[in-house]
Amino acid sequence: MQTNSAEEDIVKLSQKLDAMSETNSKILKQLERGVTVSGQASGAGQANGKYAAALNDPDNILEAPTKPLVPADAKSGGTLRRYMSSTPKGFNWLTENGADVQEIATYAHNTFVSRDKENPDKFVPELAYKIEVNDDFTEYTLHFRDDVYWHVPNVDFSQEKYAWLKEPRKFTAEDAAFYFEMIKNPQVQAGAIKSYFQDLDRVEVVDDYTLKVYWKKKTHQSKEFTIVGTPLPKWIYTKTETGEDIPKESLGTRFNNHWASRYPIGTGPYALKAIEQDKRILLERNENYWDTKPPIEEIEYQIIKDPNTAYLRTKGGELDLTELPPPVYRQEVLNGGPDSPFNDGKLEHKVVDRPVYYYFGWNADKPLFSDKRVRRAMTHALNRPGIIKNVLSGLGKPLTGSFLPGHPANNPKVEMYDYDLDKARKLLEEAGWKDTDGDGVRDKMIDGKKKDFRFTILAYNKPSTRSYLSVFQEDLRKIGVIMTPQPVDWSLMQKKMDERKFDAFTGGWGLSWSMDPYQIWHSSQADVPKGSNRVGFRNDRADEIIETLRTTFDEDKRLELLREFHMILHEEQPYTFFFQLRTAYAWNPRLENVYFQKLRPQDLSIPWWIEESAQDSND
Repeated sequence: MQTNSAEEDIVKLSQKLDAMSETNSKILKQLERGVTVSGQASGAGQANGKYAAALNDPDNILEAPTKPLVPADAKSGGTLRRYMSSTPKGFNWLTENGADVQEIATYAHNTFVSRDKENPDKFVPELAYKIEVNDDFTEYTLHFRDDVYWHVPNVDFSQEKYAWLKEPRKFTAEDAAFYFEMIKNPQVQAGAIKSYFQDLDRVEVVDDYTLKVYWKKKTHQSKEFTIVGTPLPKWIYTKTETGEDIPKESLGTRFNNHWASRYPIGTGPYALKAIEQDKRILLERNENYWDTKPPIEEIEYQIIKDPNTAYLRTKGGELDLTELPPPVYRQEVLNGGPDSPFNDGKLEHKVVDRPVYYYFGWNADKPLFSDKRVRRAMTHALNRPGIIKNVLSGLGKPLTGSFLPGHPANNPKVEMYDYDLDKARKLLEEAGWKDTDGDGVRDKMIDGKKKDFRFTILAYNKPSTRSYLSVFQEDLRKIGVIMTPQPVDWSLMQKKMDERKFDAFTGGWGLSWSMDPYQIWHSSQADVPKGSNRVGFRNDRADEIIETLRTTFDEDKRLELLREFHMILHEEQPYTFFFQLRTAYAWNPRLENVYFQKLRPQDLSIPWWIEESAQDSND
């Protein structure tokens, strides 16, 4: 699954946190973190009075968090044991676009600012405590904290070559500027986000903790992509492994595969202490964290390829949190009897609507899928309702485009293509795909040669994907199309997608709060190295809409444009849009204050804590 932008109103926060009383200890905690004039906790580690006071500055676009992220009565200690399906293929926070890397980054790093966990329409401080913007959103002034340190890289200090890395380094405006500089560097392979910065003019380091960012013109996305940036340690990425300067002319190229990405660091509440390929990833609490420290001392991701194995380990007490595979959810929750761990108190669960959708991507640059009639035929041949009910146990909602069900950008005139093999056959006939030799497989003359309709679909190797592909495979066979699934591990799948080495693939997008279709759908992104328009979608009117959206601030006009864009996607079917993900989480009752936020990752564990007495009773 990848990451992009759009989504709203996904899940309500737990009643448990909402009902939490204002105890004396909480008040003390708020005082420790600093309070604004209004009396609200300012959050983001506002122990220094100037940081708290800045939130009352009328020129500051940042606001105080609605509530403290960490409850005052949280218990400290313990190791949260969870799982990840594979080791991420890289840990460069800028060039890697996988949801797995982004999840780890939420623990190991900070952004300049973040969206409020309860009200994502407002921005709250993180590394920046004050941000000023001019009237036309072309000039931003970011004021950063002066008490933030980078993690010390987890290198082998017995080797003399690493001696220069031993001392903690302060985060400065130079690191923030370096983020923008690497995005704009043509050598850097950050195709997934470069498109958002086309109109960035320049950045200016005013002093150690002040940065100015200038845009060439007023654009809708400039605010989001200026203030929710992720700094990069310039002091390490501009150096060789022995601490020598990298020549400026090769800096971008060296950045793509920089040695330091093997030892990823951030400024966040946890530091990476171990990355064991195909075994585990260990994060350790940053005891020198500038903000309120999270209660849980360690987070261990065990690398487990089979989600059924992950569930069994959770059931057996070896893991604390997992996602239930659909068959397990059906058997243990929907049809579970008194002996089910969800009925006898051994495990707890919650079904959460996720800001994630899944799809089948058709490579329009290949002759097989260059015709939209063929792509529509593929959609008619997919039994979405049946698969969601029988394979996914109801853990999904069918959708018709790139906006989640219930989002106002959904065009009410778009009617979902139904599951109809006769319609699929007719569309294939119209596109010239016929069985001319009676072998049961459709064929067509392409460039003077007869080509059978056979293709390989690149797929993430997990049981549910294999199951619904087998259903799809059989229905396609009925209409004379031969599909061969190619299930692979996530890292290899990402590589093949980046290199455009596929006929089709199963994909997923994780969505954030704001939206800009440019990254995935603009024609210019179809040829960007490691870009997100992997299916080669090119449409002049869609390009016009996407470009207009970037300079349109009127919300009614934006909705009108987005709905027209939805209709174009529906007609063109560059993807067969499949379903919005619903996840059944299961966890060990020793975890306290478990709730799921509106933003990704929804299972952010920073406010959780571990009740050791519960652990002892289960051992």
